[in-house]
Amino acid sequence: MKSGKITHVFFDVHDVLVDRVPLSAHYAERLGVIMTERYGGTPAEWTRAYHRVVEDWFSYYADLNLSGDEGIEDMWEGLFRTTRALFRLTNTPEPNKPELTALARELPALASTGCDALYPETREVLAALDNAGLTLGVISHALSSQIHASLAPILHHFKGTIWGADNAERFDKDVERYQAAILHARVAPENCLVLDDKIDPLLSARDAGTHTIQIRRDAGTKLYGGISLPDLRGILAYCLEQT
Repeated sequence: MKSGKITHVFFDVHDVLVDRVPLSAHYAERLGVIMTERYGGTPAEWTRAYHRVVEDWFSYYADLNLSGDEGIEDMWEGLFRTTRALFRLTNTPEPNKPELTALARELPALASTGCDALYPETREVLAALDNAGLTLGVISHALSSQIHASLAPILHHFKGTIWGADNAERFDKDVERYQAAILHARVAPENCLVLDDKIDPLLSARDAGTHTIQIRRDAGTKLYGGISLPDLRGILAYCLEQT
């Protein structure tokens, strides 16, 4: 186990702070309203189209590689493709490429706005960590604008950087991405704690030298070889133990 006082905590967003299930339902409905206001049709038609895109999501990314230095470009291409598909599935004339590109990049935040899908203990735990003087940040696959929208009720607790894929300029949560976040924070790796639900990011964070804890809310999630907790309770105690 790594030693060192923890001063910085980096969170993943979905399935760690935010419940993906109610957020996804809100996202689909809100997207329907936004697209109707801009391009006509009905909210139900756009929402149905979005659900069809989600069902076939991986086919849009089949030839794309989100890992490595070029992963961010493939991420933008995937967003463009899935947004363009909405017009095809609703038989709606698609806008020109610049407008479609801009739409693809702003929809994730717009459709996430107004939804409070935080897990029950999220507010209390983040407030306690913030009050204890820990610097909170985010390392996520999501866009930074979407992260801000999803975390709006608790955003004031995040004094550290919100590392979305766009401002990190790297999609994959690999060792290099964690090293860059640590370097930006001007802190030693052993003073950082990374929380995620998935194993690969945790392994990358561990290899970058940080403390790691898996938030394993679903018992069906593959178990991490290090520390795993069923929710965020216990995080502050862990941080204080390292002191």
